[in-house]
Amino acid sequence: MTDSLQRAGTVKRDGSNMSEREIQRIKCPKCGAEHDFEIWTRVNTDLDPILKEKVMNGEIFRTVCPSCGQQIGVVYPCLYHEMENKVMIYYAPGEEAMKNAQAAFDEGVDATFKERGFDHSKSGYRNRVVGSLYDLQEKIAIFDAGFDDRVVEICKVLIGSELQQSNPEAVFDDLLFYKDSGGGRLALMREGNAFASISLPGDIYTEVADRYRPLIDQYGDEKVIDMEWVMNSVSRAEQK
Repeated sequence: MTDSLQRAGTVKRDGSNMSEREIQRIKCPKCGAEHDFEIWTRVNTDLDPILKEKVMNGEIFRTVCPSCGQQIGVVYPCLYHEMENKVMIYYAPGEEAMKNAQAAFDEGVDATFKERGFDHSKSGYRNRVVGSLYDLQEKIAIFDAGFDDRVVEICKVLIGSELQQSNPEAVFDDLLFYKDSGGGRLALMREGNAFASISLPGDIYTEVADRYRPLIDQYGDEKVIDMEWVMNSVSRAEQK
């Protein structure tokens, strides 16, 4: 379960691109006991490589009550940054938080960027906004695989539609990309749990990238890139 957070104080707040953390009090939803929890508001994996693994396994977004042992998921905004790979992903849970994160990127007025003198819009940077931990982890996996997340999202729409037509009994509410030893795969998700997976062949990925390049070039500068972005982009293109 996720508990509301109370700010207790800052223990690390340094440098323009440093990782940043705060200590906040967490109240256990089971027994009511409170304990300190380390909130990472900024993660720079070049300067703190171990944090990448903790993002990918969700460790920095959960805690255990020292009194009763209850596991507690903690939801909070986090700016994920890979300087060498030019990736910046704002994990902003909630609709309003996502709007604010997009404004921070688009307008360049957020203190996270402006006051620290970092030009997040510099050439080659991939800036994204996501609303869930699953989406954050998926974006990282996509970029680690050397893929374009816009192409992957288009593949998900096409493959998902084909799967629903060919196998109506396969009820799923999302597709999530991951990569194993055999290459890219899409996990079929239902209520937050993966129950099956299908391959994302490299030739299909390349074909989709080539076929939809004009669409990507025209609408691919959005910060929120998901299956809804695909549908909206196709609709806008058809209206022209």
